[in-house]
Formats: sequence, C-alpha cells, structure tokens
Amino acid sequence: MKILLVYETVYPDFIGGVESRNHELAAALRRRGHEVTLAGFRKPRTDNSPSPGVQSLGELAGLYNAAGQRSTMGAIRFALTVPRIDVSGYDVVETANMPYLHIFPLALKCALAGKPLLVTWYEYWGDYWKGYVGRLKAPVYKAIEWCTGQVGTAVTATSRLTQERLAGQRRGGVELVPCGIHVDEVRRASAMDGPRAGRVPPLIYAGRLLRAKRVDLLLRAVALIAPRHPGTLLTVFGDGPHKEELVMLAEELGIGTQVDFRGHVETSEEVWRNLGQARIAVQPSEREGFGLFPLEAMAAGLPVVYCESPESALPELVRHGVEGICTPPEPASLAAALDRLLTDDEEWRRLQRNALERAAGYDWDEVARQVEATCARLVKAAAP
Repeated sequence: MKILLVYETVYPDFIGGVESRNHELAAALRRRGHEVTLAGFRKPRTDNSPSPGVQSLGELAGLYNAAGQRSTMGAIRFALTVPRIDVSGYDVVETANMPYLHIFPLALKCALAGKPLLVTWYEYWGDYWKGYVGRLKAPVYKAIEWCTGQVGTAVTATSRLTQERLAGQRRGGVELVPCGIHVDEVRRASAMDGPRAGRVPPLIYAGRLLRAKRVDLLLRAVALIAPRHPGTLLTVFGDGPHKEELVMLAEELGIGTQVDFRGHVETSEEVWRNLGQARIAVQPSEREGFGLFPLEAMAAGLPVVYCESPESALPELVRHGVEGICTPPEPASLAAALDRLLTDDEEWRRLQRNALERAAGYDWDEVARQVEATCARLVKAAAP
C-alpha cells in the first residue's frame, strides 16, 4: 500500500509525540513492505534537494503561542495549506485529530479523490476546553472538536479513555490502536544491565514544560525528600514556556543544585541513555493522551510514579501497584512514593520486572500490524 501520514510537522524538524509516532510508524510500515510518505511543515533547508519519503508543506513556524498553547493562527495556516497536498498517488491518508481545522479540507480533498481518510485521535477534551481557553471561548472549541469527531472514513484512538469519550460523541465506531516504541532500541540505548546508581540522578522526567505537566508539583515533592537524599536528585528533559519559572522555583525551594534542567534534546537516544542509569521515571502530568515517555521508561526497566487526573490515560498504561505507583496530585503524597522506591529495593525490583514485561507488548512492529490491517480494510472497501 501507499500511505500518506499528514501532520503539522515532521520528525526531526520538530520532536513531539505525534511527530515521533509518525516517524516510527512509517519506519515500521516500510519494513512491512509499504510505501509511506510524511507530509508537514519543515525547518528551512540549506539546499533544495528532495527528501525521500517527505512531502514538505512549507517552512515550520508558529506552532505555539507565548503561553505554550497551540496557536490558533498556526492551526488556520495548516488548514489553508492542506489543499496543496497531493493525495492522488496514495491508497489511504492518515492524520491526527489535532489541530482539528485541517481535517475538514483534508476530508474534502480525499473524498474528491476517492481516497479513504483515517483519523487518529490522541485526546478528546470536551469540557476540559474551559480550563484551557476560558469559559467564553470553550463552546466554540468544543463545537469544532465535536464536528471533527464526525469526519473520517474510519477513526482510531490511542487510549481507551479517548476511545470511550469519542464513541459517546461520534455516530460511527472507534477502534483502539495504541502508540508504540522500539523496545529493543530503547533497551540497547539505555544499557539497562548496568548499575542504577552513582552515574545520573535517580529521578527523571521528560516532556514539554507546560503548566498542565505539573512539573512544579514534582519540584515541591523533590524538595521534601532532598534532605534524606543528598546530591543531584532529578533530571528534567524538555523545554517550554515555563522553564524559567521552574528553574526559579527550584532555587526558591533550595534544590537548585539538586535538579538538572537539560532542556531540549535533538534525539530520543539521549533520554534513553539516561533512563538506563536512573531509578524512577516521574510523570505528574494533569493531561496525557497516551504516555510515550512512561512507556519508554518501562522498556528501560524503570517503574513509573505518576499523579491522578481524570484527563490522563496513563493509568491504562502504567497500572497502580503493578508497573508503578499512582498518587494524589499533592507534594507530600508524591514525595512519599518517590522516597519509597528510592529506599525499598525489593519493591523497586518487583515493579521493574512488571514494567519490562508490560512494555514488550507495545513494540512498533505490533502497532504497525494493527494500522496495516485497518488501512487494508479501508482500501478494500474503497475499491471500485
């Protein structure tokens, strides 16, 4: 099959969850004999030579606003660019639900060309829009999200949380197809058979530094256990609009020297190498559509400590008391869970064994097989 994956940006020009997913999914589908092309905005090129497997939609700019939220103008720009996409040479087109507006012209273009459109949903927000854009704007964004949910020849969701929410709004069915990782590559890069102490901080977080990620909560928890665990305790991978605020908070809490803010990284391998020497992955986020970083951490042999939230699908991936620990979103509760796994080797090893076993079921080759089967059904149904 010839498959086109459409999103705002392509990896590695922008490294995010969807970009990484599309990159890895494309590689896995190519290994299965399919021809896969990525379409999206790219960074400026020093030469005009074509990039195999990539359909550029123009130069990358303005994805997020100053508050770290996805830019509405950026979404409009993407939607206006979609009509330039050539879908004629493909058997099926796939796109993410975000940033919503692009799906309408893309669906029209696919319909006119007689091509099936597969829409992958990572999150369905509903009432959560009120806290994101405010009560006045929320009805507009909710309406756009609902309308988007009705579009697509077929729809998949990456978590049961999103699947159930979308199924309650959509007239058609919703198939569950999770994201994945290259389990063997993560394990090789993490060198997980090596020692787990003395080389890097025992706690690790990776993700964008947004308010919804609740990294401030993590810093307050670290401050509570810092007196019992001297030295650098936490590595923070990622960048975002709240980085300076978080660095200042660490200083105010007296743990400035115990938190290593590593900023943006060019490749996932750097995070994987640090996972192999850390002891606990921490994800306090309020909103998670899947949980790619926790999954990579489990593949590297780390239990995951995370916080409760009705907007997070993480409990589906990391089961409380099995592969990790779920705590209330309070500094004292989070600190107690971290302290427990830093000192209780027997409990840590039990969670580690379960985490390794759990992660093995999310290898990209298995996920690609599911996507392949869905695309094959769509192509067969669309055949004249």
